[in-house]
Amino acid sequence: MATLILAIGVPVGASLIIGARTQALADHLGQAAGVPATIGRVDVDLTARLRLSNLALGELFSAEAVEASVSLDSLLSGQFGADEIRVATPRVALEVDRTGDSDLARLVRRLATSAGHRTSTGPRVRRIVVSSGSLVAHVPGLGEISADGVELVPDAGGVRVITGPLHLRGAVGTHVEGELSLARSSAELSLPHVKFGRVLAVAGTGEVTAGGRTIALRDVSIGRLTPGGSLEVRAALDDGGIPRHVAVEVAPPSVGGALAVTLHGDRIPLRAFAALAPHGVILDDAHASGSLTVQRTGRDVALAVDGSIDGARLDHHLAGTAPLAIAAGLRGSVAITPETVTADHLALSFGDAHWTATGWVRRGPLTAAQLDLALETAPCSALLASLPAELRGPLDGMQLTGTFGGRGHLGLDLSAPPGDGVALELDLDNRCEVTVEPPSADASTLATATDTTFADGSHAKVGKGQPGWAELRTLPGYVPAAFVSAEDGRFYDHHGFDAVQIGKSLEIDLRDHKLARGGSTISQQLVKNAFLAQRRSLDRKLQEAILTWRLEARLDKRTILERYLNIIELGPHIFGIGGAAKHWFGTGANGLDLHQAAFLAALTSEPRTMSRRVRHAGGLDNDSAIRVDVILRAMYRDGVIDKAALDHARETPLHFAVAALKSD
Repeated sequence: MATLILAIGVPVGASLIIGARTQALADHLGQAAGVPATIGRVDVDLTARLRLSNLALGELFSAEAVEASVSLDSLLSGQFGADEIRVATPRVALEVDRTGDSDLARLVRRLATSAGHRTSTGPRVRRIVVSSGSLVAHVPGLGEISADGVELVPDAGGVRVITGPLHLRGAVGTHVEGELSLARSSAELSLPHVKFGRVLAVAGTGEVTAGGRTIALRDVSIGRLTPGGSLEVRAALDDGGIPRHVAVEVAPPSVGGALAVTLHGDRIPLRAFAALAPHGVILDDAHASGSLTVQRTGRDVALAVDGSIDGARLDHHLAGTAPLAIAAGLRGSVAITPETVTADHLALSFGDAHWTATGWVRRGPLTAAQLDLALETAPCSALLASLPAELRGPLDGMQLTGTFGGRGHLGLDLSAPPGDGVALELDLDNRCEVTVEPPSADASTLATATDTTFADGSHAKVGKGQPGWAELRTLPGYVPAAFVSAEDGRFYDHHGFDAVQIGKSLEIDLRDHKLARGGSTISQQLVKNAFLAQRRSLDRKLQEAILTWRLEARLDKRTILERYLNIIELGPHIFGIGGAAKHWFGTGANGLDLHQAAFLAALTSEPRTMSRRVRHAGGLDNDSAIRVDVILRAMYRDGVIDKAALDHARETPLHFAVAALKSD
């Protein structure tokens, strides 16, 4: 390709060559090219062979030697037309922009302009060949291309390029690199714009390496069948001896500069790209099928996907204690601009669970977003079976009938006043019925005395008739009311889940830039403490959701609240309101006053941290006092106490048991 410069540049200075000085020729060539030119030596022999040694045009092109054979007729006519140009060890450096234009193409156009575009009845040069060495082209940010046996045959529209072995070596970023060797190639090249028309390269082999892992390629071919059409690359990837066929289609840049690349394949092995995966995502045995299109226009990127992945695993503490198998299908499009990321009807499938999502999020700190999520109605048994075994946990063995589906909407705008920044709406169509309830997930057992494992790992039998059990009917009304106002103000109105409270908690977490509040209801907290491990992870949250539904279906609200009050953590190794009343105030749960009840309810959000503050202060510290007052005001807001009771509680000092302030 680069030697085309000489096919145009030599005729430009032909009238100066014979009898002129070397520097004068270099100056003339440099002026025509628009870049500095150097020539080591110029020789002309009696056979009309012109030789330029050590020729260079700026940083774009260099060669050890360029020889031009000038015909006798051309010499006699004064045109000096070259029959053949031979180039020794040429090197080219290309800088290609987003439109497909390059600095080399611009150089050729300048030389063509300097030559005056003189027309003729036929090509002035019959052919250009690389006489020794390889033609080497370097493309910054991509890699290097070298070709042997290069021959360029000019025609009326440009030039036809023919090569023998062609070798490509390059890298994408710092993690992916590859090599490709093809037995032969040919291409049509238009002049003076230096644009490829039809292209064909065949019989290729190579490899792609990412993160130290390599996938072998074979049966590689590259082709463009029509000028201006898409460039297609086809290959077979070696997957443990099994060929996996893949095709890449590169559409030519549009008028707006958009470049589109589409990847098609079936069971493409992903292990070579394991190093590029997010932390915890394991791709050693993963395969992907389908198509992926990436289109870039300026700073905007559009992704379109229609495919599936299987064999991947998620090994992260947020997913659970065991690696989670991932087999999913994904279809839809995502648009990424400097301002937003927008998803247009993404369809995600896990077994028989089919989800759709539409929405957008502002890039940068999470301050604004919209998301609409829907689960297609499906048999409850199929949805449960779609959960990987690692996620089911105590739910394994549950049998269901009926159907389930639903949709949700999340609106986020943190520029709104506090309290109005998050809108969360849920619309569930739950028609599931349980026909078999596994013992490990039977919520009805919480109505009886059962062995319980507490958050600190200790064990005790909890239930009616057991030591320390506090019956709800024996407690002053403000005692359970304090916990309801503190933890779940809508406890008696929801069926285990409170979308309003979840939205408020999410807003607080986002404004504070930390995940401190979960928005869990009393029912959810009871399930967590009675059945599940004390950790925040995907598996536990899914199990918690289903068990909460079962809890609300099997037990009434008073039974749920009573059980909750008897197992909740209310200090260091202190569980249940009976033990907490004795520890903190030396009294029974039925002897608590309003201020004491509000203090115990305030402990629920941070039992160990608040206990430590109180011990260090030798009494109620300022931060804890503020928290207790919040509970009292919430009780007044909820109509549990009147203004007189609120004022009296505020004026009543808290007297802690001496042992509570000295305990570790």
